[in-house]
Amino acid sequence: MLALITSSKARSLVCLVTMRIRECEMMREVIVSEEDDTSYEIVFSELKRLELHCLESLASFCSGSYTLRFPSLEQVTISQCPRMKNFYQGELTTPKLHKVQLTETDFRGRWVGDLNATVEQLFKEQAGYRGLKHMKFSMFPELIDIWSRNPQEMLDFIALEYLEVCDSSKLRFIFNLSTAFSLRQLRQMEIKRCGNLEQVIKEEGSSIMVEEATIHSSKIISIFPRLQSVMVESCPNMTSFYLGSKGLECLSLVEIKVADCSNMTTFISTFSRDEDREAIIGDEVDNAATFFSDKVVFPHLEKITISHLRNAKRIWNGQVHTNSFSKLKELNVKECDMLLNIFSPFLLGVFQRLEKLKVTDCASLEEVFQPQVQGLDIEETYAVHSQLREVNLVRLPKLKHVWTKHRKGNISFENLQDVFILKCGSLKTLFPFSIAKDLHQLERLTINRCGLEEIVSKSVEDSDEQEICFAFNQLSFLRLWHLPNLTCFYPGMHRTTWPALKQLKISGCGRIKIFGHEESEIPHPLFVIEKVIPQLEEVSFSRDDIAMISDGKYEANLFCNIKLLRISGYSDESAVFPISFLRRFYNLESLELGSCNFKELASFESNACEEKDTIITIPNIKNLKLDVIKNIRHFWKQDSSFDHICASLVRLEVWKCDSLINLGIDLSFFENLTTLDVWKCKEMLEFKTSSKARSLVCLVTMRIRECEMMREVIVSEEDDTSCEIVFSKLKRLELCCLQSLTSFCSGSYTLRFPFLEQVTLSQCPRMKNFCQGELTTPKLHKLQLTETDFRGRWAGNLNATIEQLNTEV
Repeated sequence: MLALITSSKARSLVCLVTMRIRECEMMREVIVSEEDDTSYEIVFSELKRLELHCLESLASFCSGSYTLRFPSLEQVTISQCPRMKNFYQGELTTPKLHKVQLTETDFRGRWVGDLNATVEQLFKEQAGYRGLKHMKFSMFPELIDIWSRNPQEMLDFIALEYLEVCDSSKLRFIFNLSTAFSLRQLRQMEIKRCGNLEQVIKEEGSSIMVEEATIHSSKIISIFPRLQSVMVESCPNMTSFYLGSKGLECLSLVEIKVADCSNMTTFISTFSRDEDREAIIGDEVDNAATFFSDKVVFPHLEKITISHLRNAKRIWNGQVHTNSFSKLKELNVKECDMLLNIFSPFLLGVFQRLEKLKVTDCASLEEVFQPQVQGLDIEETYAVHSQLREVNLVRLPKLKHVWTKHRKGNISFENLQDVFILKCGSLKTLFPFSIAKDLHQLERLTINRCGLEEIVSKSVEDSDEQEICFAFNQLSFLRLWHLPNLTCFYPGMHRTTWPALKQLKISGCGRIKIFGHEESEIPHPLFVIEKVIPQLEEVSFSRDDIAMISDGKYEANLFCNIKLLRISGYSDESAVFPISFLRRFYNLESLELGSCNFKELASFESNACEEKDTIITIPNIKNLKLDVIKNIRHFWKQDSSFDHICASLVRLEVWKCDSLINLGIDLSFFENLTTLDVWKCKEMLEFKTSSKARSLVCLVTMRIRECEMMREVIVSEEDDTSCEIVFSKLKRLELCCLQSLTSFCSGSYTLRFPFLEQVTLSQCPRMKNFCQGELTTPKLHKLQLTETDFRGRWAGNLNATIEQLNTEV
């Protein structure tokens, strides 16, 4: 809103008593003059109260040359209108007004003879912030200094609790120390996109003031006693948060977030007042690339997030202040390419309360926890009983150790519940023996696409004579995914127990023996079938696993609890889908086929005479997923065994099936299908024929993505004489990255979508329209370009919107 009302219409407000205008950031004036308005007077005869609050662009109440009369006006409150230079330039009468209040409770107010003069004075002083609790400075490109150097005027801000400064390109720092000392109520601070900002706090002023603020003889300055949260984002020139001659204490600080400040290497930088102010003192030289030195005191800090700090080499060095970081619960580190480790030696005892650790995309990181340094065993110094519950390590190409090997039992991570490791190519082993033996609380373990050779390492002192038992009493989820170098769980004599395991997902681990049976002579299989299978609800089997199980004699109810089965590892061109294997799983609900070269899904390995009996015993599944089935061109033939298996199908996912041309199956058998997801089927030309599309009566969600050859979703048939296709329950439709798609349907059918509410269309450059025939979508009111494009686009109907988008490409 640029203005509230025009001058002619303002005259009609004859009974207005109260006017309040607040937080309209684009408003430039309240009353805008009209060129054809020849009247010269505007009278607000009944107006008694006027409030103008937080109007960042407001220049004046009215810019015209009228006479403004307010015969009854008694109360005016003006606050946070930083561009308001005067109230009105023309004649102005306010006979009953004797003050301008800065807040509703500012009963004393300000007055310089008349309303115009008072507003002009406030503009000079910028005093409209007294009692202010929330302040935002946004898009002030010429702003050099926020605060007045007059201590008396700083009293206007003593109640400030929340400060946000963003998009102010000439600011070099936010606070000097005297300003920081005065803002004792500040609780939250956000600094964003200030391109030339070098520090948030910079020490200026006399050494006497600094010494008076120093805590005893600790050389620490305490500021912002109630500050709980600090966020600094996208300030590329920032080198440190604080620059001064002393250390920094924030007693109440709970959370720090620093993101995308590429030149920032340390949270505080110190200089000596005895030398050049900008010279870093001697003991700081080694700390220059350490983010938190021993000169920060944050006794209540619970969460740290740092990301995109390109030059920081260490988060902590060899020591921290006695009262710092002992309550830290969560640490998130992302894209800090120079970091070598996370927790340096001597510091593990400080972080015993840490519960969650996430490290992502740090190109140089080699270690996470380092309890040893060369020639010194840190374990002999103290005992550590960590509260760490969650570890998440993602894309760390040089990571060699999560925990370095150590001998003693003084360091324990027995509270670990969730460990997630992804794409750490240099990682050869995950847990030292001394850590693994105590993981009785571990609930989830995921290791995906790593160079792992063994899960638990063996130290030199571990005995080869005594069998070791690893008891994972709480582990319910285990995923080992594409670990081609994994050869064993533990290289010594051992056994494992998994009494709580429910979900076992394993694929691409060809060098380790996953399953064995009780009488097997194979040494150290990861699992014994008779012990682990009865408790599982989800399991993955390779071709070798299926062959072993098929040759064995197991009780009929051994597989009765399994609800999700994943089959993988059929890589040769002549592979036949083991359909008869499915009859063991009579409570099966979901079937996933991954990384196989099946040409079809309905062939039998056994004699044809067994087919009928086999079909009867195979369960009806609800969910089917095909993932990287490269050779399959058609799903299955009509009246095949898969018709029976998929008769109750609810969800179908088809991913990366490169040879699949279309879903040629008779979807009349899929009367319960609600979700259909097709992704990266590069040879697929169309999704379905018009006649078969009519069978999708229960479909609620349809997603088709990255099928580069698809020209249309529904292709018309010459012998189809019907004129209408109804998707009676479809609510969500997503079409993404379909380079050849020209329309949803090129036929002249009437398409009806009575419940369609969400359509997402992105990167379909050749799509000229949705369909050529009649189209009805009564509940659809926008087309989204992404899933998070909540505003969307709309040109009256779906066809017109797509046509408009096509002209804009």
